[in-house]
This record gives sequence, structure tokens and C-alpha cells, in this order.
Amino acid sequence: MKRLLGGLVGGLALAAAAWVGWAMLTERTVVAWLDAREAEGWVVTREAVSVGGFPTAFVTRFDGLSLADPATGLVWSAPVFTVRQAAWDLSRMEAVWPAEHALASPFERLTIRAAELAAVLDVQPAAQLALDASETRMRDLSVDSTLGWRAHLAAGRIEMLRQEGTEATYSLRFEATELTPPEDVARALDPAGVLPAAIPVVRSDAVVTFDRRWDLSAIEVSRPQPVRIELSEARAEWGTLMLRMSGTVDVDAEGRPTGEVAIRAENWPEMLAMAERGGLLTETARRAAERALGFLSGLSGRAEDLDVTLRMADGFLYLGPLPIGEGPRLRLR
Repeated sequence: MKRLLGGLVGGLALAAAAWVGWAMLTERTVVAWLDAREAEGWVVTREAVSVGGFPTAFVTRFDGLSLADPATGLVWSAPVFTVRQAAWDLSRMEAVWPAEHALASPFERLTIRAAELAAVLDVQPAAQLALDASETRMRDLSVDSTLGWRAHLAAGRIEMLRQEGTEATYSLRFEATELTPPEDVARALDPAGVLPAAIPVVRSDAVVTFDRRWDLSAIEVSRPQPVRIELSEARAEWGTLMLRMSGTVDVDAEGRPTGEVAIRAENWPEMLAMAERGGLLTETARRAAERALGFLSGLSGRAEDLDVTLRMADGFLYLGPLPIGEGPRLRLR
């Protein structure tokens, strides 16, 4: 009995010593990473870094943390930020943001508030925390800008899953409910107040191949860039308006997409009118688009509904056979 008890006590002592050793190593590693960013020219401030959670987890807590990236001009700051790892599974991490934090650029500062903002990540600890899967949850999230606008989201979820047998191809799913656009945007788009205050549901499903995997270098160096996007569906409904898109595009090194996207738009004339009211189209451009799309919608059936293909090639956009302007640049800052 004494041997059994002694063995138990010894085992617990070894487990406790192992936990303490790993906690100390984790804290040193995190502090060294922050110091390395500062040596590269980042502006890094933190009041404290600590590791707790004994005996079942390692909970790394950052107090008064601020990171400023000189390459992008972005500054993120939070009063507290925590990362939790179960002691028996270091490949699974949970990051939890505080009720309020901020993201600033040279042009504006965003204050982000949320009842819940957390992400669960499956990573490869020995490979620069290479991402295998993640799920980010948002609840009662609002964004206030120093430029005077505010947006709100009742709930949202972003899922990312690396496809088996690939290095940097991920399935991406996004879903948001009750998305309230900034008041001035909603007023410009819908001055009569006919549409609901919030967009009930916005969702998208896609498979995206990047030029390299997502790991710590995405923070340390630069963001991986998309090279191919296979969009199964992107869908949004707002009152009588519905927009749905699907298609595949390849993206070159300068961010120019090439490919085709099928678009289904219900009540498209009102969408054009909203774009004009919002300053996205001039009256002349709106009338020209209305004439052209009216012809195309007449070919596809109901005049208020539109089925058309958006083609992207050589840096330009074509709606059906009609050139409509310069294409977007798909680059992640």
C-alpha cells in the first residue's frame, strides 16, 4: 500500500514538474517571439505575459498587448488576449478575444466589441503552427469607426479546413445572420426605408488555394495570397433583393483574377438604383447598365430577374458580352 501511495505521489510530482517546465518554456517562447517582432521593426507593447491553467491546460494570457506592423501600417491592441491549450493535446488551441479591442490603420481606427469572439484551431506545433482547421465564432459583434460609421452582426461563423493531401488548399465557409450595415450606407441605399434594417443571412462556401500554407509566417512575414478560388455559392438576401454567385477564378501574382462567375440577381433594377444612390454608379452609368442588363434579363426570363456570367480576363470585367470596367485586385494585406 505504501509503495502504491508512494508511486502515486511520485507520478503526480513528475506530472506537476512537467507542467511547470512546459509552462516556463511556453512563456519564454512567446516572449522571444514578441522580442523578435520588435527587433524586426514592429512596435510591440505588453504589460504582462503569463501562463496558467494548472494542471489540465496551458492558458497563455497577454495583458495590455499592442502589435504594430510597419509593413502594413496596421495596429491591433487589446487589454487582454488568451490562448488555451489542453495539456494532453497541444495541437488544439482556443484563442479568445476580449469584449473590446481595436484595429487601426493610417486611415481609421475600428473599435470591435463582441459578446463572444473566439476561434478554435487545429495546428501542427512542430511546423510553425501550420493550420489544419479552424472555427471562429462571433456573437453580438459591432464595429465602430472613427470615420463615423457603425456595423453590427448578430451572429457569425467562419470555418477553414485544409483539404487532405494538399499543402495550402482550404475549404472556407462563412455565415452571418442579421448583418446591419452602417446607418449612412443603409440610408443612401434605401432612403425610403423599405428594406429591413438588417440583412437576414449572408453565406458563402468556397475552396481556396493559396501560394503557401497558413502558419506563423502569415503574421511574421506576409499573408498567403489566393491563386485559385472555386466558389460553390455566395448568397445574400435583403428584403425583395437576392444575389447569388458561383464560379471559379485563377489569380495571378499581381492579384488579377481570370475566370467566370455565374450571377443570379432578383430585382436587379432596384440594385442598380441603390448603387447609384450609394455613389457607386453615376446616373449615366446606371442608365447604360440598365439598358444592357434589361436586354440580357429579357433573354433569361422574368424581366426583374437576371442570370448572367461575369467574366474576368486581362484585368477587366465583362458582364455577358459587355465590358464594364477594370477588374478587382485580390490581395490580402
